[in-house]
Amino acid sequence: MSERDFLVFRLAGPMAAFGDIAVGERRGIWDAPSKSAILGLVAGALGLKRDDTAAHLALETGLGFAVRVDVAGRPLRDYHTAQAPSARRNGQWRTRQEELADGDELNTVLSERIYRLEAAATVALWNKGSETPSLDALAEALKQPRFTPYIGRKACPLGRPPRPHIVVASGLQPAFAAYDALEADADAKLRFPWFATRQVERQRIIWFEWDAGLADEERQAAEGGRIRQRRDAVRDRGRWQFSDRREGSLTFAPPPAGEAAA
Repeated sequence: MSERDFLVFRLAGPMAAFGDIAVGERRGIWDAPSKSAILGLVAGALGLKRDDTAAHLALETGLGFAVRVDVAGRPLRDYHTAQAPSARRNGQWRTRQEELADGDELNTVLSERIYRLEAAATVALWNKGSETPSLDALAEALKQPRFTPYIGRKACPLGRPPRPHIVVASGLQPAFAAYDALEADADAKLRFPWFATRQVERQRIIWFEWDAGLADEERQAAEGGRIRQRRDAVRDRGRWQFSDRREGSLTFAPPPAGEAAA
């Protein structure tokens, strides 16, 4: 397989929300960040507004996506209670106490949001089209983002800089291994508790976009991995419209100690 450029960076924080399809009162999560969430983070770093449909579609169609789950994190369930009384035809409430005085018409809604605590994931992006910003431009934007980046929801800020690197590799396995080698000293110095060596998953799973130019990875996933479908391909960011996307899985195989990634 010929070599290509990969933009690789790491997301870690005290809280993360890898959102599932939001229906009704429950906001669930996936086991790994979605492509739409990562491209949203990149778009924010570039300073793109949600209504810039053409720019968001260019990121969607022009960038391949993969993510390695390093630390799955612990689930947290957050309950919400919302009460909004029916509007009164002839009158207004002056205080919240007055608004809640009529207990029969509070229209109470119970909802829950699921988060992951102390999670970490490493992301890889690559060019699969010609209409996207260069990987160098994306890396610079991640170093100095225009809008504040967060991991899924605005309540989930990054706990450390993403520290992007562009690595040249023949596939995802060596690309992630090369990034780990580049960041080994930084990981030791930053000493984030949720990325301590003892907490990294014993079997780190890589999820990668199907039909994105990774023929070798697709063959390996078809033989011994998993293939699944997610509704996270951006169609219209402003209207929150997404379409289905296939992704395959691999188990990350780090090179033996002392051996450089190819």
